[in-house]
Amino acid sequence: MVSSTSQLLVEGVLMFIFSLIGIFLNIISVFYFAQLKHQRAFHRLLLTLALMDTLHLISSAFTFSIANLSYTYASHTWHYIVPYSLPIAQSSMTGSVYLTISLTVERYFSVVKPFYQMRNRWLRSSLCLAFPGIVFSLLFTLPNYFMLKTVYIEDPVLKAIPTNESFLEEIDLAGMNNSVTNITTKLAGSIQLLVRDSVPFQVIGFASVPAIQFADFRSNGTYITVYVMWLHLLFNTIIPFTILLALNTAIYKRLVSLPSSISVRRTTEGNLRRREIRLARISLLIVIIFIICHSLKILPSIFEILGYPPELIPGILPLSHLLLTINCSVNFLIYYLASGRALSRLLPGYSIKSYRSTTNESLISTQYSEMGKSMETIV
Repeated sequence: MVSSTSQLLVEGVLMFIFSLIGIFLNIISVFYFAQLKHQRAFHRLLLTLALMDTLHLISSAFTFSIANLSYTYASHTWHYIVPYSLPIAQSSMTGSVYLTISLTVERYFSVVKPFYQMRNRWLRSSLCLAFPGIVFSLLFTLPNYFMLKTVYIEDPVLKAIPTNESFLEEIDLAGMNNSVTNITTKLAGSIQLLVRDSVPFQVIGFASVPAIQFADFRSNGTYITVYVMWLHLLFNTIIPFTILLALNTAIYKRLVSLPSSISVRRTTEGNLRRREIRLARISLLIVIIFIICHSLKILPSIFEILGYPPELIPGILPLSHLLLTINCSVNFLIYYLASGRALSRLLPGYSIKSYRSTTNESLISTQYSEMGKSMETIV
């Protein structure tokens, strides 16, 4: 089991700090991409991703972080929030995964198959690229919106009983843990006795307190095996990882296969080609960080499939939540740092000069030189 201190540090303090940083950076990115004079599909997809990541950061903070930091919130508010914040966090995380795929698909057709992209206008539309993934995320996580509900339970109000009371000598306290028993005493008459951790208490009343109740289908074995274990592993991890690795590998291979020599008459085309190489490396860097941050969540799923509890490795669930929060917080930071000379410090051998104009940094095909047409004719 994870110690309360470790969970407080990882899922409370660190996750909350990264959530605040991520929300701040994502809000900046929304204004940054929204005010660009010449928006491309790539910019609009990044803007949509920033909004989706912000939604995940807020909902996951209400679900996990704040409950670890505030006893008042955990005791009085969390039970009313989590039936809504948890499914929203799950939907937004799935949406973030498939928006990342949409970004990669846009780059793939722009770099590897520009002729096909020119013939199909929908491949240059951020709405067409983002909408299927967003709809799928909502439909795929729809059962989670009916999984939890807030109920009220009768919680006993307790009064401590001195351990030197004579009637306690005749009672086996160890065998009465967490059970209410009616007993008769000489002084107080009939009382209700509740023993917790071998400590006796008198029940003086009951109070209604909020609690979380799972829906009946959540305990169904088929539902757990098919949906919770296999489908989540397949659609949130295996398929996204495969698509991202395959498309980014194809993009990089296409770029490095282009001739390195650029004629003087095509200096502009050479600059655009080098810009595409830079964007491809940015895309690969984003995918690498994405895979690193999402890889740890595979282990709890595998443990459940094998019949072991997800907490088999201490601290794996809080650490997985923290890594997902970090991934939703750094996308714009990666884009901003990689748009200038900072990338040369992360990727040795990268020496392409930074560009002052940021409005054309994303959606320009690498095959302009082969097409022999003006660069500005392709959007």
